[in-house]
Amino acid sequence: MKQQYIISSIFKYLNGVGLLACLAGLLLCTAARAANPAGWWIDITNDRATDIKTMLAEGADPNALSPKGQPSIMQAVRDGAWKVYDVLAADRKTDVNALNISHETPLMYLAVVGQTQRAEALIGRGAEVNRLGWTPLQYAASKGHLDTVQMLIAHKAIIDAPSPDGTTALMLAAYAGSDGIVRALLAAGAVVTVENLGHHNAADWARQGKHDALADRLDALIKKTLAEQAAQHDKNMAEEAAHAAAPGTAPGAATIPTVDITGSSDAGAAGKPGAAGGDSAVGKNAQPASRKGGGDGSGTSQYFNSEDNAGPAKVH
Repeated sequence: MKQQYIISSIFKYLNGVGLLACLAGLLLCTAARAANPAGWWIDITNDRATDIKTMLAEGADPNALSPKGQPSIMQAVRDGAWKVYDVLAADRKTDVNALNISHETPLMYLAVVGQTQRAEALIGRGAEVNRLGWTPLQYAASKGHLDTVQMLIAHKAIIDAPSPDGTTALMLAAYAGSDGIVRALLAAGAVVTVENLGHHNAADWARQGKHDALADRLDALIKKTLAEQAAQHDKNMAEEAAHAAAPGTAPGAATIPTVDITGSSDAGAAGKPGAAGGDSAVGKNAQPASRKGGGDGSGTSQYFNSEDNAGPAKVH
């Protein structure tokens, strides 16, 4: 009985310590969030760079989160407060890879609005070009920002990086009808035959976006690529069989199939993607990165959801 009493007392003590630690952590978080002056968000919304600079000099936290879960630097992008953005981006304490409630980063926000120079400067400060989930390249491609896409490719963006549902930058560019970005991504090595988890390829996405001419060209390119891959496979198998029949003869070196990225293929000769002779319909759930989704990283961009993320109203 005495031993059980001692054990019970120890557990009560540990539980009390744990509770106190949690309360202390909550108090610290609350204090950190409340550290910035009351006018912080109003000044960001109204692009009052001088006031923000003064607050930072007095100890304000550049990484403060808005009531909607937006880091200060991302709220500045949303508000188009570029003077304030530049002040925050230059502050050495600013986290250039901060996440909002939708698991988006400052670089993704700059990509979706086509702020190429600011995006490249942020990369110079350590902003991550490649990440799990939605990527800056996908965001730039979804809005047709060719300069931003080219800059991200130059900084070694993974061309076919998949979103949580397998969607790629090429699919999003096709949905947006951005022929220039489609060509740039293909030239950089994008695989035109890739499908997302819904079994939709870039041609499907172009057709879903009502860009039928682009969809036809992509269909033709997909058909040509698959035919070349099949021919190469047959050639390799024949060489292996010949080598097995005559061990002293080395098989010929395999060649790498080329892909026509000019888009000049005869669209009329293109077959529908998917099963031979069958149509590949785009499902209702195929949507670009700018559509509303969940905040757990598995959904799509919240950038244009003003209800969830909008800052305070501008005042004069």
